[in-house]
Amino acid sequence: MTSDTTTSPSAARLSVMIGLLLVTLCSWPRYQLGGYDTHSGLLVMVGAGLAVVIIAYWRRMTEKQRHLLPTRLKWLAMSFVVGGVVMATWHYALASAPAEWATVLSHGATAGLLLHAISTGWRARR
Repeated sequence: MTSDTTTSPSAARLSVMIGLLLVTLCSWPRYQLGGYDTHSGLLVMVGAGLAVVIIAYWRRMTEKQRHLLPTRLKWLAMSFVVGGVVMATWHYALASAPAEWATVLSHGATAGLLLHAISTGWRARR
């Protein structure tokens, strides 16, 4: 027997994809300020590709899964805040050399997405 989340697009997967898009966008200033134009261009292309996939995924979702998405996005936002606080604490309080704001933003978003993805996987297994 298959569940609704294995046969159709789920809110959990979409929230992780949205988080990946946000990590991509949060990483862009780091590479732009560092003068890595090639990396910046690649991030823009990846972001555009992710946006297209997210829209297509949204259109395939059931109404039930669409109603679950706001809760998942709240958890994603909270995970990003926790990741940002952890990385800001690490870079500014514990590291020997302070980092630029763009690095803290990029690392915080990555840590937040990791927290969100792991916790989403744990919830799915229960």
